[in-house]
Amino acid sequence: MNALIKFMDATKEKILLINPPSGFLLDQKVFLPLGVANVAAVASQRGHQVNLIDLSDIGDYQARVREEVTRGRYDAVGITATSPQFFYATRILDAIKSVRPTLKVILGGSHASMFSSLRRQLLAKFAPIARDNVHLEELVHNEDPNFSPLERFDVIAEGEEESLFLALKGDQKWVNGGVTEDIDALPLPARHFFDMKSYLTDPQGNPKFRIDGKPSGSLISQRGCPFKCEFCCGRDSVMYHQVILPGGKLRAHSPRRILDELDSMNNEFGLTSFMFYDDEFNLNVERTKDICEALKGRGYKFRGFIKSDLLVKSPEVATAMKDAGFVEVLTGVESGSQRILGRHLHKMTTPDINYEAAMICLRNGLGYKALTLLGHTSETPRDIMDTRDWLLRTGHAFNDALGKGNFTFDLTVFQPYAGCPIWDRAERNNGPFSDQFAWHYNTKYHGEVVDPELGGLYFNKVDFSTEHGFYKGIPGQYKAFIRTQTVSSEQFVTLRDAIEWEVRDRLGMPQLATPK
Repeated sequence: MNALIKFMDATKEKILLINPPSGFLLDQKVFLPLGVANVAAVASQRGHQVNLIDLSDIGDYQARVREEVTRGRYDAVGITATSPQFFYATRILDAIKSVRPTLKVILGGSHASMFSSLRRQLLAKFAPIARDNVHLEELVHNEDPNFSPLERFDVIAEGEEESLFLALKGDQKWVNGGVTEDIDALPLPARHFFDMKSYLTDPQGNPKFRIDGKPSGSLISQRGCPFKCEFCCGRDSVMYHQVILPGGKLRAHSPRRILDELDSMNNEFGLTSFMFYDDEFNLNVERTKDICEALKGRGYKFRGFIKSDLLVKSPEVATAMKDAGFVEVLTGVESGSQRILGRHLHKMTTPDINYEAAMICLRNGLGYKALTLLGHTSETPRDIMDTRDWLLRTGHAFNDALGKGNFTFDLTVFQPYAGCPIWDRAERNNGPFSDQFAWHYNTKYHGEVVDPELGGLYFNKVDFSTEHGFYKGIPGQYKAFIRTQTVSSEQFVTLRDAIEWEVRDRLGMPQLATPK
């Protein structure tokens, strides 16, 4: 019996979790990194001794890590990282190993998961021609500059909450913890590890992210997105793609569990405004209506993402969202070009459908934010101007009907990431611009190239250990890593900045940066 107790105690480890800086962002503290907050909550629930340090806005973050690792007698360290954060994660690894060389360091989060998925694809691709396992690994590493920096970590953990606990066992380099099926069974995210005040208000006490004029918290009520947008880094990953389980059950919280999380944030932090970070809040019509019915009368205000074509098919959802307390919705318009939406993005929508969805929001008194990108496959200057024109048309409609302040937009430069078809299915570039861009991608339907005369998309696979490679950063400091046949990298940045300034100027919106 004593031996069994000793074994059980040994499985309860002291774990340090780290959220790296995001120095490429204008403000590193707006919304909490809910993924690592969920992992911390589950680890604590299972009896592990957990500490979490948030390095957002920490100047000498490596010194902070060295101090913590030296002081704390940790059995393992888990670092979460998006691809832009991987730059910092490698430097955190160096800091840890400088004081605790043998301490197990696990990398998790989206960067680890996306490259794990890509690695499986490449192993399957090259297995028939590899001489042996060593040669197979060489072939995989030659396909992408990110595998070598990743393998500096002791474990690369793919998947959701279970990935950490699988990584703690054994000595495998690459592990896959899979997806969490019953997300209602999870504890509430461990928000207490973070300085919530610094995420909610600036030093002067002003709300950082306002909904209905008040500081706002965030939550995710549904996991996964089943759609096939070619630019999205979740398309080739089960973790981000799977929303429906065998038998038809959604990987989603019940209305009761959603209310519990909202009420918890209200009780602990006084919050009455919240951002739903579901990929598409209106994915399932009946579930959306049930949630909205449960939210009615609470006095809370909300913001969330919707999919335009689904809203046009079920416009009553906008009314339900308004009645529930939603004040603004966001949607991935992506482009104002019919050609881009119809032939390249697999968005299942058109500029007219996107406009009609915006008008449904307008008629229901919902604010609207259009999320748009430049740098799509084969994009031309005309496609780019179509996006500008769509933004102006929609913005003027909101200004005329509801007044200024009810329409806004994001305009970013596309950055490919592992996990998206553009990155994962690109081919070596032996054609135009090969002296500058090593990779080339073009959309294919049934093996046939779409718009071959326009040349597709040319890009370099960024080594994220040396480049941040962010798609959305500080206005005026964009850097493009892509080009098309008719638009260069520099032109994408110039056009992005010029269009943002022009649209904001003509719609009477505040400017984010001074045009160059």
